[in-house]
Amino acid sequence: MKKIIPNPISLSEDIVSISKNLKLHAFARYKEYVKNDLSTEEVLHQLLKAEQNIKNENKYKYRIKNAGFPVIKTLDTFEFDSKRLPDLNKDIVMELATCRFVEDKRNIVAIGNSGTGKSHLLTAICIEAITRGYTVKFKRASDLVTQMTEAANERRLSQYIKNVNTCDILLIDELGFLSFDAAGASLLFQIFAARYETKSTLVTSNLEFSKWMTFLGKDEQLASALIGRLIDRSTILNMNGENYRLQRCKGGENEQ
Repeated sequence: MKKIIPNPISLSEDIVSISKNLKLHAFARYKEYVKNDLSTEEVLHQLLKAEQNIKNENKYKYRIKNAGFPVIKTLDTFEFDSKRLPDLNKDIVMELATCRFVEDKRNIVAIGNSGTGKSHLLTAICIEAITRGYTVKFKRASDLVTQMTEAANERRLSQYIKNVNTCDILLIDELGFLSFDAAGASLLFQIFAARYETKSTLVTSNLEFSKWMTFLGKDEQLASALIGRLIDRSTILNMNGENYRLQRCKGGENEQ
């Protein structure tokens, strides 16, 4: 009986198979880059560049997902309106968007009434940082304290703080919207203390610093210590102004 020998895999199929196993997505489509007018080195160079672009895009997507933003916001959609936000300096914002503050371990605090775009602006700066390879975590202040409380109850607070502080930028949103008891305020202080002069912390708040004691366990000493560590190396953005969301709603009513 004649022995049946299976057809050997073609060289082309083997290249594609190996490329996929190695997760070299551009190399798996290598035929798209092979052209008669290109030398071997030129083809290889184009493949490597394409592979690098794919890897960078995948890293960017991972960092965006890992950051945990509720909504993605970018600088090109932020409205710099001197009438609506008279005290916001666009030049300072654009300097922050270069992300040199991350290397300098500096903080950013955006303070202003509701609906002026604080979360939008700081999220957009974080997106700029992610495009430059930095890592970000987004936390609402209330969620952060809740998670820290749970970690403390389970005796893993140190590990939780360590995990949070692996990021280059921690964005704490809506600080001041909800009040914390003494224990919650103390937990929040631990995050600021752990990041002091070592990592960048971004904060949005609807209250000026003189009123922070009202939501930090009504402990003046703790509030002072927390604020001191935050503003020592900070850029403060004054974002008091017209409520954009209310303005937009009124505009819609007028259109109708």
